[in-house]
Amino acid sequence: MSTPTPPIVTAVEPNAESAQPVLSEPARIINTFAAPSKTFLDIRRNASWWVPWLLISFFAIAFWVMVDKKVGFDQIAQNFVANSRQFQAQPPEQQARMAANVATFTKYSGYAGPIFTLFLALITAVVLWGTFNFLTAAEISFGRSMAIVMYGWLPGSLVSSVLSIIAVSFGNPEGFRVESPVGTNPAYFMDPHTTSRFLLVALSSLDVLGLWMVALVGIGFALNAKKKLKMGTAIGTVAAWYFLAKLVGAAFSSMGG
Repeated sequence: MSTPTPPIVTAVEPNAESAQPVLSEPARIINTFAAPSKTFLDIRRNASWWVPWLLISFFAIAFWVMVDKKVGFDQIAQNFVANSRQFQAQPPEQQARMAANVATFTKYSGYAGPIFTLFLALITAVVLWGTFNFLTAAEISFGRSMAIVMYGWLPGSLVSSVLSIIAVSFGNPEGFRVESPVGTNPAYFMDPHTTSRFLLVALSSLDVLGLWMVALVGIGFALNAKKKLKMGTAIGTVAAWYFLAKLVGAAFSSMGG
């Protein structure tokens, strides 16, 4: 009588997603600052992105309320007209009409910031989703791409809003520039009267907080790619799109003086 052969047990490799501890939403937010890889790995499990969007929106609105209270949209418009050579070339009555239009546009576009942020995040997510899937075969879903962008933007956006609120609270309203409220990039230290709009916008791309967000988004795509993707390659890809967008923005801005 032959002895029955015992069944062969196949060793199962632990899944990277199951090995990653499940994070609560507060833990995801905190780890985006302290240990971003944990947050981006958790996106594999849950690609929800609405919480960081709400946080970004809340602090952005808080900044805009402070601007309205401490600076005023009429003052912002006057500062903009004073710093624009094209506007300065117009007759005084034309400058007054332009300033009124700028004040109205600035006010409503600022309070509509959360909608613009969502729209810009959607465009960014689509572009990066297509870029990484086509060029690196990353096989990242669009939902994950959107979550990576939102969480990647979160730390820099919150720090920027807080610093801007502080700057507006204690700064000089007549020197306030809404496009560069704090000195996190070289453009803040340039004289807008003598520096071209193209150079100002181009130099704003060297923003410490902006580059932080670029790095975080790159890390997020590297950690969510099914095919191995080097961190440097992912960050470099995101940076290439970032600087291209800034360059195009600088070109359009220079047309307005």
